Amino acid sequence: MRGTKRIDWLNHFLEFIVVVIGILLAFQLNTCRDDSKEQAVVNQHINSIIEETELNKGSLEASLAQTEALLTTADTLIVAIERKDPMPKIGGLSMRMLGLNYTYYKKNAYNSLVATGDIRFINDFKLKEEIIGLYEFYNWAEGLETMTRNTFTEYFFPFAMENLDMNNGNYQDRTIYDNKKYLNIISTYRYTLKARKQKQEETLDLINQFLENRSLD
Repeated sequence: MRGTKRIDWLNHFLEFIVVVIGILLAFQLNTCRDDSKEQAVVNQHINSIIEETELNKGSLEASLAQTEALLTTADTLIVAIERKDPMPKIGGLSMRMLGLNYTYYKKNAYNSLVATGDIRFINDFKLKEEIIGLYEFYNWAEGLETMTRNTFTEYFFPFAMENLDMNNGNYQDRTIYDNKKYLNIISTYRYTLKARKQKQEETLDLINQFLENRSLD
């Protein structure tokens, strides 16, 4: 009919396409901004974990050196008692066995990563797996720390408090050291130190593997 206006479908279709493309672009830009923010947050967490791992490495290396020294002292003490070496030597070695420390594994950065839920933003599955595995290994190593500490506090330290001269550091009568009970205590203490040393070495290897080829962003 003469009064009917033709609809320009092509023009409407093109306008529709432009609108859709605009929406998609805006959505994509927004997504990119969100991804960028998430990646920045992830990078901060990873950097904190690397710093924390470096601190744990230093603490662990110092503790491992002390574990090795105590283990050597325990071996020397057992032999000295069995050979009935001079009492000053046995007494001195016994006093040195009191120098047990406790390895502290810092976990603040990891706990923050998990508590905030930001761990879900780590898209690198291998990295995520390594981080979780490292901190789970810390828990395992702490179990050996607890076992060693319990052996020390429940057996060796009470014996030392009762029988050794803690004030002056003087050695006691040979009968204090040359008996089955004391040898059993030292042997048990030595066993836990050996297990502690092995776990510390394994933990240190895992830390070095984690830090290898990684640097702070």
